[in-house]
Amino acid sequence: MVYTEIFKLKAMLENAKVEFEFIDRSVDVKLVSLISSYQISVPNIGESQIISVNQGNGTYGGDEDLLEIFGLLTPEETKQGDVCGYLTAQNVFERIMAHYGRTTE
Repeated sequence: MVYTEIFKLKAMLENAKVEFEFIDRSVDVKLVSLISSYQISVPNIGESQIISVNQGNGTYGGDEDLLEIFGLLTPEETKQGDVCGYLTAQNVFERIMAHYGRTTE
Protein backbone atom coordinates (compact mmCIF):
# COMPACT_ATOMS: atom_id res chain seq x y z
CA MET A 1 0.00 0.00 0.00
CA VAL A 2 1.29 3.43 -0.92
CA TYR A 3 0.26 6.07 1.59
CA THR A 4 -0.11 9.66 0.41
CA GLU A 5 -2.40 11.43 2.91
CA ILE A 6 0.17 11.46 5.73
CA PHE A 7 2.70 13.09 3.40
CA LYS A 8 0.09 15.63 2.22
CA LEU A 9 -0.55 16.57 5.86
CA LYS A 10 3.20 16.80 6.51
CA ALA A 11 3.58 19.28 3.62
CA MET A 12 0.57 21.31 4.80
CA LEU A 13 2.01 21.61 8.32
CA GLU A 14 5.44 22.57 6.97
CA ASN A 15 3.91 25.27 4.75
CA ALA A 16 1.85 26.61 7.66
CA LYS A 17 4.95 26.57 9.89
CA VAL A 18 3.28 24.36 12.50
CA GLU A 19 5.71 22.54 14.78
CA PHE A 20 5.38 18.75 14.56
CA GLU A 21 7.33 15.53 14.71
CA PHE A 22 7.23 13.03 11.83
CA ILE A 23 8.05 9.42 12.64
CA ASP A 24 8.55 6.66 10.09
CA ARG A 25 7.69 3.41 11.86
CA SER A 26 8.03 1.24 8.76
CA VAL A 27 9.80 -2.07 9.21
CA ASP A 28 11.02 -4.88 6.99
CA VAL A 29 9.42 -8.20 7.88
CA LYS A 30 11.94 -10.99 7.29
CA LEU A 31 13.27 -8.90 4.40
CA VAL A 32 10.31 -10.10 2.32
CA SER A 33 7.80 -7.29 2.70
CA LEU A 34 7.62 -3.82 4.12
CA ILE A 35 5.06 -2.84 6.72
CA SER A 36 4.59 0.89 6.31
CA SER A 37 3.51 2.99 9.26
CA TYR A 38 3.83 6.73 9.80
CA GLN A 39 2.98 9.12 12.63
CA ILE A 40 2.76 12.87 13.00
CA SER A 41 2.63 14.32 16.52
CA VAL A 42 1.82 17.97 17.10
CA PRO A 43 3.06 19.17 20.50
CA ASN A 44 1.27 21.55 22.81
CA ILE A 45 2.70 23.63 25.66
CA GLY A 46 2.10 21.77 28.91
CA GLU A 47 0.90 18.62 27.18
CA SER A 48 2.70 15.84 25.39
CA GLN A 49 0.70 16.41 22.20
CA ILE A 50 -2.54 17.88 20.98
CA ILE A 51 -2.96 15.27 18.25
CA SER A 52 -1.35 12.12 17.01
CA VAL A 53 -2.00 11.27 13.37
CA ASN A 54 -1.32 7.75 12.15
CA GLN A 55 -1.42 5.98 8.84
CA GLY A 56 -0.36 2.44 8.18
CA ASN A 57 -1.22 -1.20 8.47
CA GLY A 58 -4.02 -1.65 10.99
CA THR A 59 -5.09 1.98 11.29
CA TYR A 60 -8.70 3.00 10.74
CA GLY A 61 -8.75 4.01 7.08
CA GLY A 62 -5.19 2.98 6.31
CA ASP A 63 -6.31 0.50 3.67
CA GLU A 64 -8.09 3.38 1.91
CA ASP A 65 -5.16 5.84 2.17
CA LEU A 66 -6.91 7.77 4.96
CA LEU A 67 -5.74 8.95 8.38
CA GLU A 68 -6.51 8.00 11.98
CA ILE A 69 -6.25 10.53 14.81
CA PHE A 70 -5.99 10.51 18.58
CA GLY A 71 -6.81 13.96 19.95
CA LEU A 72 -8.80 16.92 18.63
CA LEU A 73 -11.91 14.75 18.39
CA THR A 74 -15.37 16.25 18.15
CA PRO A 75 -17.77 15.61 21.06
CA GLU A 76 -19.66 13.13 18.87
CA GLU A 77 -16.46 11.28 17.99
CA THR A 78 -15.44 10.96 21.66
CA LYS A 79 -18.68 9.07 22.30
CA GLN A 80 -17.41 6.43 19.86
CA GLY A 81 -13.93 6.01 21.40
CA ASP A 82 -10.45 7.48 21.74
CA VAL A 83 -9.56 7.52 18.05
CA CYS A 84 -11.26 8.54 14.83
CA GLY A 85 -10.31 7.24 11.43
CA TYR A 86 -11.09 7.58 7.75
CA LEU A 87 -10.03 11.24 7.64
CA THR A 88 -8.32 13.15 4.84
CA ALA A 89 -5.21 15.28 5.27
CA GLN A 90 -7.34 18.38 4.69
CA ASN A 91 -9.78 17.42 7.44
CA VAL A 92 -6.99 16.82 9.97
CA PHE A 93 -5.17 20.01 8.93
CA GLU A 94 -8.35 22.05 9.49
CA ARG A 95 -8.69 20.61 13.03
CA ILE A 96 -5.10 21.54 13.85
CA MET A 97 -5.45 25.06 12.45
CA ALA A 98 -8.72 25.58 14.35
CA HIS A 99 -6.97 24.51 17.57
CA TYR A 100 -4.41 27.26 17.03
CA GLY A 101 -7.11 29.77 16.02
CA ARG A 102 -5.78 29.98 12.47
CA THR A 103 -7.74 29.68 9.25
CA THR A 104 -6.83 27.32 6.45
CA GLU A 105 -7.44 29.82 3.65
